Amino acid sequence: MKHVFSDQASINAAFDDEKELLIVDEDLVIEESPVRRLKDMRNLFVDPTGFDDETALYYMYNGIYKPQHKAFFKDQKIRYEFTVLLDKPINGECIKAHGHIHGINPIRKARHVEAYEILYGKGYFELFTYVGKELHVVMIEVKQGDYLMIPPDYYHLSINTGDVPFIFGDLIIEGAGSEYGYLKEKMGAPLFAMRDESGHIDFKFNQHYSDSELFVSFVSADTVPWDVPLAKVPLYAHFISNPERFEILK
Repeated sequence: MKHVFSDQASINAAFDDEKELLIVDEDLVIEESPVRRLKDMRNLFVDPTGFDDETALYYMYNGIYKPQHKAFFKDQKIRYEFTVLLDKPINGECIKAHGHIHGINPIRKARHVEAYEILYGKGYFELFTYVGKELHVVMIEVKQGDYLMIPPDYYHLSINTGDVPFIFGDLIIEGAGSEYGYLKEKMGAPLFAMRDESGHIDFKFNQHYSDSELFVSFVSADTVPWDVPLAKVPLYAHFISNPERFEILK
């Protein structure tokens, strides 16, 4: 089936889930398109037994721009990206991204922030940080049409809790960097999203975080406990026309 998200992205785009193929205009530039497979994340799932190492989990499309906008993106040093999380659970656990934290912004003396838009499907963004010895987890339930910012100093990952591909776009500065080591050490994020046959979602605690007192908040994209200075306008079109609105990424 082809899942079209052109209007939401302001770029002609669809994802064919049978071929696991992104469909875009021939002249659209995508600088790199890596795929994350189970072999890269096997230790981050509750129970990956019975699944081949080459099982695809999600696709990343980085450095996207129309030919006429190449100089603009290079001058701004900002990248636009798509991520497509598939919808085939691993023994009941929802497909998720690896999760990471960004590097330090040398100007702001804090970690880089990232702007997101939900283009298709639904899911959660799981964010967590430490406040002293307390572990604070923010579970943001999102759907098509939502926009959010990942603030500094939060580890974060996305989770597909639906039955179609979960597709989102983002804007991030070049060279922001991604640190994956802590999630590898802890064998995943604090909460695992488990989906039963009826589609009901439960969250299972990762015992590798049991050395910290846990605080969990469940919010929507509209009720996150921080400012989201984004208009509800497709990120690509908005950035091209109003780059000054995205100075926070720098």
